[in-house]
Amino acid sequence: MTPSASAPAEKNAPHFDLPSDITVKVERQPTGDATKDAVLRDLAYAAQARLEAFATGNSRTVNMNRYYGIYALNYWANRVATLKKQGVTITGAYRYFGFQVTDVTNGKTAAARYCEDQRKAYGKEIKSGKVLRTKPSAKDFILNTFQVAKTPSGDWQIVQESWKKADASCVQG
Repeated sequence: MTPSASAPAEKNAPHFDLPSDITVKVERQPTGDATKDAVLRDLAYAAQARLEAFATGNSRTVNMNRYYGIYALNYWANRVATLKKQGVTITGAYRYFGFQVTDVTNGKTAAARYCEDQRKAYGKEIKSGKVLRTKPSAKDFILNTFQVAKTPSGDWQIVQESWKKADASCVQG
């Protein structure tokens, strides 16, 4: 799954407005459980919504509002605003893998995780377009853990999120 500006094929799937210098690779396998698959699908959409917010400098996109609950949405709004104020955006390749639902409660809340590979993802100066390249390291692998809740419209929205850089369960050679 590598959506950028094209519309995904799933019913009611979001459209992401990503610039051509950003690529996304989502490595997510079906679990066979409809609820878990929906949670993981929406987490993948949320990751792309966050990239879209950073790339456009707008944290209140339709996709951010759809896939992030109030506390998580406010946190990322502040992060996007800070980066934009610093004159920086994002570029490069982002890869998401190791998707797993660790708990589902009453079909309304869930805990989940995935790994993120940012070895080929960089900051970019907005004015000059200069890519701020960094040397790849274990810190480019991030374990993201989530608490999500089902919205009345049926989407799984992130309500709480944490991450750990260089987590051994995500680091790859």
